Amino acid sequence: MRHVTDTRRFIAGLVVTLLLACATVVLTPAVQAQAAGTSYYVDCSAAANGTGTSGSPWNSLAGPNAKTFAPGDQLLLKRGTTCTGTLHPLGSGSAAGGSISIDAYGTGALPIIAGGGGTDAIYLHNQEYWEISNLEVTNTGAVKGANARRGVYVVLENYGTGNHYKVSNLNIHDVNGNNSKEVDGSAGILFAVLGTTTPSAFNDVDIDGNTVANIARSGINMSSTWLCRPSIGCNTPAWTPWTGVVVHNNTVHDTDGDGIVVQMSQDALIEHNVVYNAAKAPNAANAGIWAWDSDGTVIQYNEAYGTKKLTGNPDGQGFDVDYGQDGTVVQYNYSHDNEGGFLLFCGCGGGSRLSSNAVVRYNVSEDDRLRVVNMLGSQDSKFYNNTIYLPSGSTANVFEVTGAWNDLTLANNLIYNLGSGGYAYTSGQPASNFAWRNNLFYGNHPASEPTGNGNITGDPLLASPGSGGTGIGSVAGYQISSSSSPAIGAGVVIPDNGGKDYWGSAVPSVCAPDIGADQFSTPSDATCLANENLGFEKGSLTAWSAWNSASVVNSGAHSGTYAARVGPSPASVEQNVPVAPRTTYRVSGWVKSAVAGEVMNVGVKNTGGLETTASASGTGWTFVSADFTTGAANGTVRLYCYKSSGTGNGYCDDLAVTPVKNYAINGNFESGHTVPWRNGDFSLTGTAANGNAAGLTNASLTSGSLFQIVTGLTPNTTYRLTGSLASQTAGTTTALEAKLYNGTAVTSASTTSSTYSKQSTTFTTGAGVTSARIYCHLVSGSGDGYCDEVTLTQQ
Repeated sequence: MRHVTDTRRFIAGLVVTLLLACATVVLTPAVQAQAAGTSYYVDCSAAANGTGTSGSPWNSLAGPNAKTFAPGDQLLLKRGTTCTGTLHPLGSGSAAGGSISIDAYGTGALPIIAGGGGTDAIYLHNQEYWEISNLEVTNTGAVKGANARRGVYVVLENYGTGNHYKVSNLNIHDVNGNNSKEVDGSAGILFAVLGTTTPSAFNDVDIDGNTVANIARSGINMSSTWLCRPSIGCNTPAWTPWTGVVVHNNTVHDTDGDGIVVQMSQDALIEHNVVYNAAKAPNAANAGIWAWDSDGTVIQYNEAYGTKKLTGNPDGQGFDVDYGQDGTVVQYNYSHDNEGGFLLFCGCGGGSRLSSNAVVRYNVSEDDRLRVVNMLGSQDSKFYNNTIYLPSGSTANVFEVTGAWNDLTLANNLIYNLGSGGYAYTSGQPASNFAWRNNLFYGNHPASEPTGNGNITGDPLLASPGSGGTGIGSVAGYQISSSSSPAIGAGVVIPDNGGKDYWGSAVPSVCAPDIGADQFSTPSDATCLANENLGFEKGSLTAWSAWNSASVVNSGAHSGTYAARVGPSPASVEQNVPVAPRTTYRVSGWVKSAVAGEVMNVGVKNTGGLETTASASGTGWTFVSADFTTGAANGTVRLYCYKSSGTGNGYCDDLAVTPVKNYAINGNFESGHTVPWRNGDFSLTGTAANGNAAGLTNASLTSGSLFQIVTGLTPNTTYRLTGSLASQTAGTTTALEAKLYNGTAVTSASTTSSTYSKQSTTFTTGAGVTSARIYCHLVSGSGDGYCDEVTLTQQ
């Protein structure tokens, strides 16, 4: 158990230590370690221009701008001086020779580069291996918005890959550009890729420890012309993602537009930043911290507050999971006092524009306004173990749907609502599109508040709710203060939960977690797993229910000492195991039969969809597995080992229900749209195997099929495509197919039945192949074909 007072003292001490450390860094002349190179000097207070040496420094930016620097060189500007104009040194560093660095020398205040209202204060074009640090940068024109203005502008244009850029410890302020946030728009720091002839991207971008303030428009931004893919609604120029992008330890405030935006990146990291008073001008959509057209972005340990929502800005949230994204994770952040709310889910561009597989967990929101969570589109996403506080007098809705296509699970959240707001849906996006599981609600209980499915009410006994201040460490009041809290152990197990809570305490992966951002209790996963007795090593059927003749045997086990025996037929053992709603799992186990040819089954039922079974009939131990997706209301499924017929005994051992990644998006069609399946928007049926909707295909669609392109596959790897299929008319063939995974090969599984059945097929990708097309296809016959519960998993 952790003590709130001790936590506060620790955080306060840490903050003081960090402030002292930062003060030391500022006062110490900074010259970075470099590979062998030449140091050049600029002193803009010098009376006469020199040659760039320490004894004869240049006295303006004309000197360094005329120089082509070599790997390992340093350009050092004298502290306490101001240089006017644009700094645009030439040349590139290299991996072997080292980076070129721009830094400060001497003592006193940071050297200032004053852009004076020109386009850029610092500019690099088609250059790489540069590090810029310890400068003050301004770019103030006589008329705000007269042109695009930037503090630091780093550009690649038809260049290919540019490597290694570090921008650190800059104080950038008073950049009064125009309202553009495009590749040539206005920002404190802007990285951009231009051109359409050579695919280009940045690799290894580190933006660290900068202060960016009073900026028109964006604080820290990125953009590229190489942006197109279906999830943003265009095809060319093709998406060319940046890699190795890290934005951390920055403070961004008082921006006319966005605070921090990462774009066109793969696996970017945005952490330990503070953004406040963003979106201060009435212009287009803006938020505090977000990403766009990027996959695998992690946004963590940030604080966003005071974001404005003025005329013309539909957003105004602290954080945003926008469209053109897959696999974004928003965790361990503190959001408060944002006029547009805590979080926007925005798969909202229309058509094929998509946001998918987002995870928002272990965040704290205090007194965010208007609507704490705004749903404007997200597929196969999860919002769990967040703590939300709304004070008395608040009118903000806790949850508000304003459009687009949504398939969201909301679980284990602690909602402390002393205000009057509730939960608002639309006719096209009703409450049934959202899976509310095991949340705790306290305070006012509007009629729209979710009930059932493990959702509970009660006082969570928090230490001091509503006491959060400024600083990510100021929210200890949202920790559970008593072992009597109804939040303890009342959550549902979510796979891949990040392993820790907001305060760094371990989160169980097998035992039921606590509700909210604080994991107060300390259950033992090893004990919980042993209690499930999936390998029968307790020497009994503890946790299992036996049907007819079943027992545990102590010889011939697959592993360990014990296995289960079922038989003579029919006989089974079964138990409930915990799962998360709308999540893909693999049921597996080892089976054998005493009599060759007699079938042994391992499976799950009560999944929210079709029963799923894997079978074998050999006399030696055989591994079997099958994939399934849980329904919106599931907190458990019924796992079983079953022998249905035959004269001999059957055996099973080492059973498991394991979460697996589903590479298919919207495989359950529960969002109210077919996106990203192509060829038939809204081609849906209410005749579903799981949930409220399934995909529908018929002769009116081109080639009689719906299809989606699945990316992120691994070359030379086997995948299993599974789905629940049915035909409206018996005898009509409906198939699930995979194509183009290895040249032009096709694999399929089909049915001619009018009753749903599980079908699966496997394929192996070829060398260098990372994508495939999967189809729901009406192969022949009349009427409609139905596809549901579609999964694509790695074997």
